Amino acid sequence: MSSDCTVKAKRENFIYPNVYTMGMERTTQFSMRMEEMLLHQIDEEAKKRFKNRTELIKEAVLKYLQERIEKERIKKIAAELWLKGELSETQLKKALNEEEVKDLQFGKRWIEEAVNELRS
Repeated sequence: MSSDCTVKAKRENFIYPNVYTMGMERTTQFSMRMEEMLLHQIDEEAKKRFKNRTELIKEAVLKYLQERIEKERIKKIAAELWLKGELSETQLKKALNEEEVKDLQFGKRWIEEAVNELRS
């Protein structure tokens, strides 16, 4: 097989999404699989909101990502306040999960031990 054929064969194994320009934003078309029932629910919700499937899914994903960013920001603030002694451990546990609290406690102990060693 020649190198040209090899390159062509490799390209055929990948999906090359269609790219469009809508206004000033560049969009990419892709496909995904989902259960028929879920797709039906999406279509029904889109119809209620006078949107198409793409708009509804795009809004849902953007909302999810924004909520994740906000949740991470809140976790960071809670951790900083706890480290400064301005937030109780009970309050901290409302913002962080158990593993995150343990990691933060470990980090705090490690820093305190390192500082104590430097002072000695």
